[in-house]
Amino acid sequence: MSSETAKNKINIIIWVICGLLLIGAFGIPKLYRSYHSAPYYNSTGRTIILENNKEDTHKLNKYQKLQFTKIAKETIDQKDGPFNWKNYKIIYLDIYKLERQSEYALILKIKPKLKIKDSTITSSMIVKLNHSNLINYYDISVIKYSSDFSSIFSKKQ
Repeated sequence: MSSETAKNKINIIIWVICGLLLIGAFGIPKLYRSYHSAPYYNSTGRTIILENNKEDTHKLNKYQKLQFTKIAKETIDQKDGPFNWKNYKIIYLDIYKLERQSEYALILKIKPKLKIKDSTITSSMIVKLNHSNLINYYDISVIKYSSDFSSIFSKKQ
């Protein structure tokens, strides 16, 4: 009876190890992809709030929020920049997944680190991601763009 019980325990241990290996082999890559991918990338038909400061909505992980921040800064640099982002503080970044596939609306509100009256700058953009993977944050198409930076520079000329 003891050798039979020992064999059963060994079989159970082997099956548990095989199960854990299968979960690891298929689960870890899926977690990695979802961590680095844009949320609701293939979703269509309705606008989804991903990050909103006023409504206290936070559906992004830290990596996704960082990559969308890089996308917003890169877009501003392309249209009005380049800027030294160390001189600016981000007040908030609102992110919306739009109705069309792979399109996102970003609203970035920043202020200079120097104290200047009425110094907040708001930039709004609609971008289309060419890949669901946010590792290549620079691979985007800008569909619509408006910024207080643009109006500041056009007033000076």
